[in-house]
Amino acid sequence: MDSSGCDWLNSWTKNFAALGISHLRSPMFFHPCPRDRDGLLAFARETGRCDDCIEIANCVGKSMSKHRRKKKTAKGYSVGSSSKAILEIDERDRKDYFTPSAEIFQDYCEEVVQRYSLANLVEQSQVSSIDFGYYDDFDLYGIADPGTKIFKVITTNGAIKFAKIVVLAIGAGGKPAMPRQLSAAEKDGACHSTQLPKQMFLAEHVTDRILARVPTAVVIIGGGLTSAQIANQCIVNGVRRVFLVMRGALKLKPFDIDLDWMAKYQNARNGGSITPRYFKKLQTHIARGSLSMHTHTTIKNQVWDNQRRSWDMETDPPIPNLPSRIDYIYYATGIQPNIHDLPFLSPLREKAPIEVIRGMPCLTQELAWAKDVPLFVAGRLAGLRIGPDCGNLEGARVGAERISWAVEEILEREQQRNRDEADDSYRRLCQRVGSVNMYESLVGESD
Repeated sequence: MDSSGCDWLNSWTKNFAALGISHLRSPMFFHPCPRDRDGLLAFARETGRCDDCIEIANCVGKSMSKHRRKKKTAKGYSVGSSSKAILEIDERDRKDYFTPSAEIFQDYCEEVVQRYSLANLVEQSQVSSIDFGYYDDFDLYGIADPGTKIFKVITTNGAIKFAKIVVLAIGAGGKPAMPRQLSAAEKDGACHSTQLPKQMFLAEHVTDRILARVPTAVVIIGGGLTSAQIANQCIVNGVRRVFLVMRGALKLKPFDIDLDWMAKYQNARNGGSITPRYFKKLQTHIARGSLSMHTHTTIKNQVWDNQRRSWDMETDPPIPNLPSRIDYIYYATGIQPNIHDLPFLSPLREKAPIEVIRGMPCLTQELAWAKDVPLFVAGRLAGLRIGPDCGNLEGARVGAERISWAVEEILEREQQRNRDEADDSYRRLCQRVGSVNMYESLVGESD
């Protein structure tokens, strides 16, 4: 069930199209195929599209000799698992550190869908309630035996579905992290980046000014890759001046998590960052005077003028030559995962309370709500169990593996229980018709 559409990767496709993203950020070995780590790389070679993949520079180097390791250790750098650990990725792994184009990745995912017969499984619907309990008053033949707890899922159009197992894989699982809430009128002059796939990239009044050759100015708030992508799209679409404002320092990283986390499973996400490849694009725009970046800067005051269709804005510290009229504001400030922001889980939280830390539920090792509540959670809401990569492709694969193993175990236990019950029923039937010795079960028991 997916509210965005009835196809796989529907939301992903819309997001990439809205932001004009040509290549993924993740390396080639991050993909959804469960069978082959190098499946995406092999697919690119088979289809003759290796040239569409871009090398992630400065990631892989030659292995460090023992002599160099000793010298680094002598200078105070630890080769172990401390915060100053030296990252070692062998030169033989260079082929893995390429990033695929969005087109190759999508085609490979479609091939995986066909391989595992996953087509036509996605239903476009939005869930309004998930409950867990006994529903013997409903006809559950073929779903669950009487007296068994199951899930009752209700959609916004009133449809009711019952399930023994539910998997919650909704990505970030929270509301957009906005520095301030926008009024109804202000929404004409600003939006969060998550809204872009649902609307025109440029607001109508901004487009009109561009077509009329009126100078336009846009402010983008945020320091991650999405803010860089929005800045690039704005300039490509004709915005005259773009101001990229971030409250912290600019961070340049090839991945959204540290490379040593992916190689050795340590360290942390440590906030938003921009890839070196996109930073080169921004530098080109800066050199041409269409973009300026302002680190350690915040919005001090902003007032929307509904008649002029523009903002009056003050920053701290003040931005030199900031236009008196800002046409639009984009908030690329991410999403804060919070289980309390999901009202459809309210019935479940009332019946099966769960400990929550900073908005994230304390799941079991198998990513279940509880041992006796088989609602499994993937994505960023599973961050306490998966780690900082919970929101990217590798975290999705780790979560899928844990959940699939747990589901398989549940189904095997149920099948074994059904077999045992069938054997008992058959034995009792035989005893009634006299085809077996009714005292056979007493053999071996003491008097």
